[in-house]
Amino acid sequence: MYDLETERVIEEIKKLGKENPIVIFQAPEGLKLEVEKEIEKIKNKINITPFLWLNSCYGACDLIEDKVKIVNPDLIIHYGHKKLDYVNSEKTIFIPAYYKGDREKIIRDIKEFIKNREFNVITTVQFEKILEEFNPHVIIGCRVEVDSNKDLLFVGTGRFHPLMLAYKYKKDVFIYNPISYKFDKIGREEVEKFIRKRLSAVAKLKFMDIKKVGVVLSVKKGQCRKKKFYEIINLLEKNNINYLSILADEVKPELLFYDVDAYIIIACPRIVLDDYILYKKPIYTPEEFKMFLNSDFNYKLDEVREEDFEG
Repeated sequence: MYDLETERVIEEIKKLGKENPIVIFQAPEGLKLEVEKEIEKIKNKINITPFLWLNSCYGACDLIEDKVKIVNPDLIIHYGHKKLDYVNSEKTIFIPAYYKGDREKIIRDIKEFIKNREFNVITTVQFEKILEEFNPHVIIGCRVEVDSNKDLLFVGTGRFHPLMLAYKYKKDVFIYNPISYKFDKIGREEVEKFIRKRLSAVAKLKFMDIKKVGVVLSVKKGQCRKKKFYEIINLLEKNNINYLSILADEVKPELLFYDVDAYIIIACPRIVLDDYILYKKPIYTPEEFKMFLNSDFNYKLDEVREEDFEG
């Protein structure tokens, strides 16, 4: 179903020039079973000591080089994403895992849907090749810039990325699933309802006696926005708000039990946008907390940007 570039991976391993190199294979949930089979293929062609990474692989932001130093791997094969320019990854090779579905049907379905309308076609790296003739905008690091004057068609699976687009551009986002061949839509009314909820959450801060907040900085390579962290810390100090600085790999509700009034999550913005209802205390993105401090209620989506990282 996906092109896992077996021969390229084998060549990259051979380049190491080692007899029995340690190779770690990292993949998102939807690819793990295919990668398990891929490891067997590779083992039959070359001597390696392979490990399949059990835990998360949320994206190219979620690299594991620092986490697996104790194993001292020679190479890490990361499937399903492209390298982020602002994330250093010395031992990691990225394999996009291009989808190999029914190209003719996918193209025909999309053309029939678009017809004579002006659309931006947006997708993830897995479907980039199959959609070449539409010159798609590819979401890299959960971020993409498009002409918001055109209609938006997301081609891919799940609602994670189209929701991001809908929140950012505050408009309908049409969806085409190239595996099920079904169309769907995230309507503007759904987006506006969500934004009203987040604005309400920010407004509540005005009526709270905020004495102390937890500032959670992710240690995931592609989420560790130190510049954004220090920007928030400086703002808290200027506003005489005490804070607890927290470092985290996985941010989960059961881990945030500290004596603070709220948390600012400087990690993947979707932790706040998707899961805020799961937390006992209110959680905010850096942009949302800045809205509170500046009394600015023009909602701004928090995005992971290159300029948020140290050079």
